[in-house]
Amino acid sequence: MIKSRMLNADGIATFTKWLENPSGSQPPAPLLDSEEMTEPFGDFDIDPSREFVSRQEFGEYLNEQFSGANFNELMSPDSDGFWAWVAIAYFRQLTAKGIRRAEHYVVIRKGSAGSLAYRHAVRTPYELVHIHGAFAEICLKSPMATFGDMTEQLASRQGIAHNRGFFQTAHELYIKGGVLKRGASSKPKKLKDRKPGDRTGLGSVRRLAIALQRLDLTYDTEDMDSRQMCDVLPKEFSMWQKFA
Repeated sequence: MIKSRMLNADGIATFTKWLENPSGSQPPAPLLDSEEMTEPFGDFDIDPSREFVSRQEFGEYLNEQFSGANFNELMSPDSDGFWAWVAIAYFRQLTAKGIRRAEHYVVIRKGSAGSLAYRHAVRTPYELVHIHGAFAEICLKSPMATFGDMTEQLASRQGIAHNRGFFQTAHELYIKGGVLKRGASSKPKKLKDRKPGDRTGLGSVRRLAIALQRLDLTYDTEDMDSRQMCDVLPKEFSMWQKFA
């Protein structure tokens, strides 16, 4: 076990530069514990040697270890250096399939298309499990080194990422026996490209996100549970529903 720390400004700059052109498979060792590039943060313990089968399990572990923390403070920009430090601690597991773009390890709040903070490989599992518990597995059932299309679809918009009813509904519709149903994240074809009887993508999670935006015009979706939400979803979602 090691005590929690955070990267300071120099540490973040060094880590970001290294990610642009990695020399080796692991970040420079001083980024984990040097006084020049890190500083103490909170009073948490983590075990960098612990292995996780999924990002869901990882997120549950982080919530256990950071149970005494203030959630809003951990989500604030003041904690960005902490999340980068935790990413370094688990870098080997997070990069088992190769090193991805910098935003998966450093919190990037300003991108060409808006904030990319939702792509962070540590912060987002912690955040989604904290808010949704077991229902977060709709996004986080993937292995540690995999970001996943469901995370891109659901976590990229805060109004969806923080909507408990939406996550409960998505879990009810698209998870069976702990496994994501086939076609749950499929992209619907445009009407002109769809052959008669082709229902590819209809009722998928992409369509569910659009349906939520429309339901927001009539209902207070933040106060709806999964049954209430399923009751008012368009007919295209009936094929996915476990209950009428």
